[in-house]
Amino acid sequence: MLGRIVLVLAIATVAACGNPNTGVGVEVIDGHVVKVIASGDRDGAKYQRLAVQLDDSLYRGEVVELEWDGRRALNENGFLSPGDRVLLTLSREGNTRTYTISEIVRLPSLWPLVVLLALALVAVGRWKGVASLAGLGASIAVFLLAVLPAVRSGDDPLLATLLGSVGVLIVAVFVVHGFNRKSVAALVGTLAALVFVVALAAVAIGVARITGLGTEDAIFVFVGTGGKVDMPRLVLAGVVVGSLGALVDMAVGQASTAFELSAASGLRGRKLYLSALNVGRDHIGSLVNTLALAYFGGALPLIVLISLGYQPLSVAVNSEEITQSIMAVLIASIGLVLCVPLTTAIATYLADRVPRP
Repeated sequence: MLGRIVLVLAIATVAACGNPNTGVGVEVIDGHVVKVIASGDRDGAKYQRLAVQLDDSLYRGEVVELEWDGRRALNENGFLSPGDRVLLTLSREGNTRTYTISEIVRLPSLWPLVVLLALALVAVGRWKGVASLAGLGASIAVFLLAVLPAVRSGDDPLLATLLGSVGVLIVAVFVVHGFNRKSVAALVGTLAALVFVVALAAVAIGVARITGLGTEDAIFVFVGTGGKVDMPRLVLAGVVVGSLGALVDMAVGQASTAFELSAASGLRGRKLYLSALNVGRDHIGSLVNTLALAYFGGALPLIVLISLGYQPLSVAVNSEEITQSIMAVLIASIGLVLCVPLTTAIATYLADRVPRP
């Protein structure tokens, strides 16, 4: 049954994506490098001259000579070799066709990591590992099939994300951990902490005057949707999604701790609450640190750029992108801290009502 669920979710996800080479006003063709004609430096920039064979379209099998340079060929990791797959953008002017290498096909290189993750989950987690894979597939499907289409069509990004997040939480908690009191405590604790996260983020975005247009990607979203997307609320939705995983982790850990302590030692009421809370306090420090490192790890190139001093430090650190990242870390951390007593109280209440042998 579980295998069928994963299969259906995978098929639905792929079907929703449609033709990956289709874009708005862009024609993309698969190709692969046949030969490196020349490599070198020109005006201080590296470049390659390549023979590339087209792998689809009416012109399949045709070989064209193209140059590969710019930001993605600044170092040798960006250099191409015979056999490398690439995506070509086709532009037409009359009967003349012009091809440009848009990107290297990189996703297939990640499949060994996907397989390794699946094997590790099954080997270590057994059925829990299989269930976590199903939960992951369901989470991805919810965002691809429900949240993204709603945001793209101009619906409220926060409402769509919240509804999708609730769906993800229900699937992730109950599929992985089963339908029981412990899972109910984790789910309710996560939702309670999420309410505080949304409220704090809404206030912070207004006070900090976040426009949601602090990056090129955000500007492209705004322009590409004709201004239909409420960008500040999209930022708010991003904070929710960024906090969700850590909140679930904390809530499940606290619920599990409370029920295990109750079953092993027979603790109840206030004593059970305080014992589980002590475990949660140890968990808080490591998880908040992990959360901050994850956020700033993604922003590391930007942080290095700031350190080079091309802009005054006062201007750089007050930029919307930096302020938004710091705000997200702070709000997610507050949510984590609040999640501990909330979930522990709920789990203690439910554990006290488990019949004793």
